[in-house]
Formats: sequence, C-alpha cells, structure tokens
Amino acid sequence: MIKMIKKIFLLFVLLLILPSVAQAGKGKITFVETEVDLRADGTAVVAYIVQWEVISGELHGFYFQGNDRLKIRRISSDSYAIDDDETRYALDISEVGGGTWDIILAHGKGVGRGHLTYIFYFETDFAWAGYVEPTESEEGKNLAVFNWSPVQWDEAHDQDHYTLKILTPHTLPVGQIPREYVEQNGFILTEKWVNEKYLIDYQRSESARLQIIFHRNNPGNRYQMKTQFYMPAEWFDLSSDASSRADQLERGTEIGYLLEHKKKKSRTFFLFLLIILGGAFYFIVVGKQKSMISAFKGLDHVRWENLDWTPPKLTLSDFQKPGKICKNLTRLEVAFYLGIPLKRIISGMLDSIEREGFIKIESQTPLRVQMISQPDMSQLDEFEQLLYHAVADDGELSQEELEDLMNLSVKSIQKKAWDADIEATKIYYRDRMRGWIEENKKNIEKEIDDKFNYQSTESDESEMGEVGEPRNKDTDWYYWYHNSHSYYSHRYHYDRDPYRHETLIPADVDHIIQGSISSDLVLDMNVCHDACHSACHSACHSACHSACHSACHSACVSGGSH
Repeated sequence: MIKMIKKIFLLFVLLLILPSVAQAGKGKITFVETEVDLRADGTAVVAYIVQWEVISGELHGFYFQGNDRLKIRRISSDSYAIDDDETRYALDISEVGGGTWDIILAHGKGVGRGHLTYIFYFETDFAWAGYVEPTESEEGKNLAVFNWSPVQWDEAHDQDHYTLKILTPHTLPVGQIPREYVEQNGFILTEKWVNEKYLIDYQRSESARLQIIFHRNNPGNRYQMKTQFYMPAEWFDLSSDASSRADQLERGTEIGYLLEHKKKKSRTFFLFLLIILGGAFYFIVVGKQKSMISAFKGLDHVRWENLDWTPPKLTLSDFQKPGKICKNLTRLEVAFYLGIPLKRIISGMLDSIEREGFIKIESQTPLRVQMISQPDMSQLDEFEQLLYHAVADDGELSQEELEDLMNLSVKSIQKKAWDADIEATKIYYRDRMRGWIEENKKNIEKEIDDKFNYQSTESDESEMGEVGEPRNKDTDWYYWYHNSHSYYSHRYHYDRDPYRHETLIPADVDHIIQGSISSDLVLDMNVCHDACHSACHSACHSACHSACHSACHSACVSGGSH
C-alpha cells in the first residue's frame, strides 16, 4: 500500500514539475579533475574540479553522487564556481538523500553561456571505507594498497580528460627528482591494467610530498576512473580503531547532529505531504514558484588553506614529453614562460607604446597614463590590446586588470605547452633570443646611428654590455620583443631602462607560479534550477526532488545538470 502511494505521489510530482524542468539549464561536462590529500591515518580531503559547458537555458548546478562506501558528512561551504569571465560564485550545497548532493549556484544565480567550473571539497576516511588498507606482496613485504575510483559522470560524452591526483603522506628528500626517486626505490607498484589505462606522472608538491597523477584523455561518458597501486606500509599508520572512526563519521559533532535532524524532518515532511498532496502540495510547487525556505545554513564556516586563485598557477609539468619543445609561443608568452616578473613585463609593454607615441606617462606616483593617439589594434596581439584598453579607460592600471592579463597568459600557455619539456623549451627561446640579437644588433645600431647621427664610443659599448649580458636583467627579452615587433618602428638599443616603471605597477603578485592547479589540500577542522529549487529548496526539496531524481536518473552516476 505504501509503495503504491509513493508511486502515485511520484507520478503527481512529475506531472507538476515537468513543465518547469523543461525550462531548466542543460550542460555537458568538458573535464573532471579529482585531487586527494591522503593522510597517514587514511583520512583525506578530496577536491573535485568539474567544468560544464552550457548547452541551453541557464545552468545552475548538478547532482553529485555515486561515492559508494566513501562517507561525506558535509561539503565545504568555501566551495565555489567560476565562469569564463573569471566571475566567482558561491555555492548552495544540500544533501537530498541517498548519498546524493545537489550543488547549485547560490542566490538563484545561473549562467547562460560558456563554461562554468565547480570546485568543491570534503573530508572523508579512505581507511574506514576500505579504499586504503594494509596488505603484503608475494615476497612478504608490508604494503598499503590504494584501490578507489572517483565518481562516474553522466552528460560527459565529449569530456576532454579525467585526471586523478593522489597526494601521498610521504615527504620527498631534498634534491630528488620524483620519477627517478620512485623508480629507483620501487616505492610505487601499479597493477598492469592501471599502466595500460592511464598516463602516469610523479611530482613534488609545494609541501615536498610525493604526488601521483593518473590521466585519461577522452574518457567517454560514465567512465570509471578506477586505480589500484601499492605504497610502502611505513608511510601509513592504519592502526586506529576503525569502528570508533566510523562512529565519529556517522555522528559527527553538533553539526552532524543537525544534519541528521534535518533528514528526519525531511522524512516526516514527506509523509505529511502524502496526506495533503491534493491541495497543499499543488499550492507549494505550482502556485507561485517562490522560494519557500532558504537553504539549510547549519554548517559553520569551514576554512580551507591555499584557495587563492591569485596568482594563477601555470600547470606545465604534469605530462611533459622529454625533449618536446613548444615553438609557437608569442614573445609576451615567452616572457611569462621564462619567469620574467609580471611588473617587468608590464613596464616593458608600457615603455614600447610610450616609445611609439601612443601614450605619455603623466605621473609616477600613482602611475597615470595620458592617451596620445590610437594604435592600429589589428597590429597588436591580445595581450597588448588588453593592456592598452586597461590604461585607455581611466589612465590607470588596477589589480583586477593585471590579473586578467595574467589569467589570459596562463590559459594561452597551458593550451599550447601543456605537454612540452619545460627546460628544453626555455633553452630553445633563450637561444632564439640571443641568436636574433646577434644577427640583428649591428643593423639596429646602424639604423639608430643614421637616424640620430650618433657615433658610439668605447665607453658606450662598455655600458651596453655584451649580447646576452645586458646591464639590466631580462633586457635581452625586451630587446628581442620590441625590435622584432612588426608594428613598432622606434628601435631600442639599451638607450633607456624599459623596466623603470616596474616599482610603480600596482600588482600584489609578481610571478606566475609554476605548479599544480591547486596547492596541497589541507583542511582546518576547527569545525572541522530553476524548477524545484526555486519552489522547494528546503524540506520539500529534500523530499520530492530525491524521489524525482531517483526515478529519472541513475542512482550511482553524478551529473543531472539543471
């Protein structure tokens, strides 16, 4: 009888909400990256980075589920999303039952075009779940096995890649190259099928811990990113009482009690709805699509370390191919790639457009620019155009405008040089710069001498320095950048310091960090989309949405964009 009532109720709910669901946003996944900060006791912080491309409507969020035995007591309230314009959104995250979490943009916001990348975090216990446990090799060596798969994703037919990063508890000795260290000592043993399925790399994290990376290109829809590998047992201490940890995960602190209390209230409300589904439910769901009750706010603020996206992080080493050189970087991208400070690059760019007569430095403190004439924008690359527009609107550079330029450079370089050999590429561009300077220096000197009727002296030559060793650091790059520019006609000959504005650039950071997309995931445990969301985001949402979702979508696969 109860089952029949539930079916009738479910059918009724579906009939009511289908017209609204048809208007909800739709998306497809472009990539998924999962990072696991694994501790010696088997607990961990897990981060998911999931990028969606909007297909239709306004994308609000998706369902996250399929974690099997991995218990999630809460997902960090510091989780967020970011769109193509670098706009950052807070997330509204609620558990709708059955291990399913609804992750949406807070305050009813939605994105109607481009991409939306969600970054969310939670703490869990791999040892309790049996995904990290002690074992031994055939030779009797004590090992710890990691045997786990992050969730499978629906709506991922065109997914570019799935990447899993495991940050082990082991600290690398100073000076050791991760891959050589692992291979020489035989520390990591992988199953044969794992080697066949994935690209595998080893890295040193920012805290000097060993990080293992598994990468799969074009994984396909609902791909199971399962891994199994073995580590030395001495890296772990898995002797703590598993049942006690299970109780802690189940009960949690007062926050865990509040979550459990919420579940009980949702179930009670569900039964209540069955009794009054004739009129009251219709009034709630269809009558007006108002927000009934704001999302449950029982979670205290959870602070996460290292979640600053400034400066952006330049990922270049994950899957580099030894000896491969990226030969299509622009001159400005080369500067970022070689690690020239941002303030120097901006100063050099300003010096060039000032030298060409497009701007005039009006004041030094604060740095203000006066526009003189409009350059032919088609002759400037996207970085130069971005800088020109930044100073053209108000004569000043803001931190936000500088970050936009850094983010643009990071995206462009990563797209071009994601698998290039970093050191080989740097050597290539250093040699290319010095070769160009050696070849063109005499012609440029003669051009300047003829223009200004200038005769160089022995003292002048000593001040300028040898090719490749200019007086001012990084001036070789600027010499190459400015003098080889097809649009710039006023040649540079070490005649003034292109970096004289460096200290005036209002940037909080000065280098792009070369590293992984996020730092080690460390949790401070002091406390450790349209449709149904706008009408029933709290108790009603928990009751009816979980029922609808389980009927319309797989119970073990994440996805379900809305």
